[in-house]
Amino acid sequence: MNSLLFCIDVLSIFQSKIFTRSQSKKKEHSLLATEPLNNKNLKMDLIEALNVIDRFKNINIRETFKALEKLDALDMDYDFATIFSASKIMKEASAQIDEIVHASGIMNAQKKWLDENEKLRYLSLGAGNHKERFDLETNLRIAEFKFGRWNDKSPNGLRRRGYFSNYIGLLTSEDPRRKYFVVEDKESFFKFIKGKADWRNVLSKNPTGLKKLEFFLIENGKENLTSVGQIYSAFEESVTILDYCDIV
Repeated sequence: MNSLLFCIDVLSIFQSKIFTRSQSKKKEHSLLATEPLNNKNLKMDLIEALNVIDRFKNINIRETFKALEKLDALDMDYDFATIFSASKIMKEASAQIDEIVHASGIMNAQKKWLDENEKLRYLSLGAGNHKERFDLETNLRIAEFKFGRWNDKSPNGLRRRGYFSNYIGLLTSEDPRRKYFVVEDKESFFKFIKGKADWRNVLSKNPTGLKKLEFFLIENGKENLTSVGQIYSAFEESVTILDYCDIV
């Protein structure tokens, strides 16, 4: 609970919406999200919304849902109007959380990672910025950043496409500066990048990236390569892959 409140506080400050945080003892299961707001005309702030959702979830949200799904429990005294409002507020507040993670991660890295003689030339912190530029550019290097943990129990299709597209963007760039791909979960990424996945399938939803890599391979006499692992092995020295934790 405390860690969630801390995250909400940071998010609020980042978005220039400062809320007053009040400390209160967590209520027992019998009081779960049953108390409506004191004034329905006052919109909840993030902390209030978090408290409402936290009480509703109790210890295990699945158990809460199971209890609600029992027909004889439909008349349980929950204030669903307040719960609905709170969940919408939380959803709206977290809509851009990935961009905030990306931006704050890069800003944190650039303060600790760059050399003394290195000068920052360009930053791309938000989504949809210049596609031909990189997340971080200095007089000595260019770098792309990817944050998030890989799920060992999932195919990670979306994550594989995103990571590989960023990697290919660096690999195929003619920029003479040193190239770095910084990831938060290097071990899991290596399992993929050294694997047997067909690179054409991975880039099937990125026609621009596919054409770039295709042309790059032909130029380098490697058009026979079919897997992401073969590409990584052939050009391992071109892009340095770093774990984010190692640079901060």
